[in-house]
Order: sequence, then C-alpha cells, then structure tokens
Amino acid sequence: MAKKCLILYSSYTGHTEKVAKRFKSTFEKNGWECDMFKVRRKAEDIFNPPFDLANYDFLCVGSGVILHLPYSEILAAIRKQIYGIDPRIPLKDRGETLTYIKEPIPEAPPPTKDERVLKLHKKIVLGPDSKKAIVFVTYSGYEFGPKETEPALQLLALEIEHLRFQCIGRFCCPGKYLDDPTPRTFHGDIRDRPNEKDLLKAEMFIEEKLEEIADRPS
Repeated sequence: MAKKCLILYSSYTGHTEKVAKRFKSTFEKNGWECDMFKVRRKAEDIFNPPFDLANYDFLCVGSGVILHLPYSEILAAIRKQIYGIDPRIPLKDRGETLTYIKEPIPEAPPPTKDERVLKLHKKIVLGPDSKKAIVFVTYSGYEFGPKETEPALQLLALEIEHLRFQCIGRFCCPGKYLDDPTPRTFHGDIRDRPNEKDLLKAEMFIEEKLEEIADRPS
C-alpha cells in the first residue's frame, strides 16, 4: 500500500500553491499518494476540513507571509486539529480574533481550565518512529530577504510538532508581492517568482527529504 501525504496550505496570490503542486507531483513521482487542501478564510475549512490526519504518513504545511508570520487561517486550522476547540477561544486571551468567521464563539472555559486542552498539555517527545513533516512559505522579503521567513517557518514547525509530526525540513522561495522591479529590494525584480528554477529547488528539496527518511533504519 502506498504511503500517503497531505499538503495543507493557504495561498492568496497563487505562489504558495505553485510550490504545493510541485511538491505533490514529486511525491507522486516517488510512489506516494498525495492529497492537497487549501485552507481559505472560511469556517468550514478551519472547523470541518475534509481530511483525517491519522490517515497520513507525511504532512506538508505552507503559507504566504504577512508581517513575518503565516496566514492566520492556516494557524487556526492547525490549532483546531491540535486541541479540538474553536481557535478563537485562546485568541481572546491575546485580545485577538478571526474577523472573517462570523459564527458566534461557543461558550467554553478558558484554555487554562478546559479539560480537553489540559490533557494535551504534556511533554512531547518526537523520534525515529514519529510521522514526518515539512513546512514551506513564499515571501517577498524586500528588506532582509530569506531572514524574513524565519519567524513564519519556526512557528509552523512548532505547531505541526504539536500534532506529533516531526518537522524535518523548511523550504522558502520568493513570490511576487508588487509589480516592482526596483533593485532597492533584497531580491531585486521578483515579478516572475516563483519561477521554474525555484520550483526545481522545491522538487529537489522533497526528493532529498524522501531519501533521508528512506535511509533511516526502521
């Protein structure tokens, strides 16, 4: 039976989706079954997505970057999977909300007193037998380039490890933000990014990760 991969991503401009599609074709070329799900700013995508993570051996999670962080909907979707509660409940403690979800927030105890959350708050140890994952982002990086992706990649990696998938790699590549070819930006003209060279790098990245897990002793 073929191993299964899920690519979970959010994309506004289509750049992250281009990378996700190249990841998918690379997994399939290597004999994997691979599903993709695009998380939109809709309650059904976050609360009732059409997948069960237990059915997958490998997880890829991707997003564009806003203010150095992943999109809120991809984080909300992951956090719903982690704790099983409305992700807006803990956000209230930070004075934040998800304005695009109009449904009322359900009555629930704060996370510090919610038994569903408390039973999951314990030491997590990931190792050779853990399911594997990677995270990826596309970005403009006008000021500092790839450095600007570090908070987003680190946060995505941390969140998916709460799901007991061990993050074994992080990938990023530029994507057009504005029609601005000015050389004053870190990457200069990125109006055609991600281009085929970027996508080949994405393909090689997945190939290397599949070789890495294949070489590990069972």
